[in-house]
Amino acid sequence: MEISRRTLLAILTATGAASAGPFAQGATTLTCEPEANRRIVLDFYRMGLVELQPRTAFERYMSADFVEHKPDVPSGTREAVAAYLEALIKSVPDPRWEVLRTVAEGDFVFLHARFTPAKGAPAYAVAELFRLKNCQIVEHWDVVAGPPERQLNPHPRF
Repeated sequence: MEISRRTLLAILTATGAASAGPFAQGATTLTCEPEANRRIVLDFYRMGLVELQPRTAFERYMSADFVEHKPDVPSGTREAVAAYLEALIKSVPDPRWEVLRTVAEGDFVFLHARFTPAKGAPAYAVAELFRLKNCQIVEHWDVVAGPPERQLNPHPRF
């Protein structure tokens, strides 16, 4: 049984699973505009890292064939990253992620974030790049910089 895009959108809207806003008019597949992509990534980040529910966030926002490029994550799959983040969250006393800046362009969303493993601990700078397709996150890269031993530059990272 084939469902038209219009019928799918009506079902998603009626059930509250989506609003008509993110979907481009006349498209044969779901395509999100940059601002909708930004909202999807921020919702993922809030649920997965700020609210410390990575598995739920990955199941909701990542495609089944999601690709992770972080070298510390074995196999680079959606399941592997969810497990990696769950272990990270358990290993630090009071983890806190905070989004500082975002840029959305086409299918890409960039985040500049601060990660603090515990109250009073020095913060890590995190740069994250997400690629979206059909309103789902399909790929992710990141660069994490630990706290500097000495701050020679007078301009802070945050």
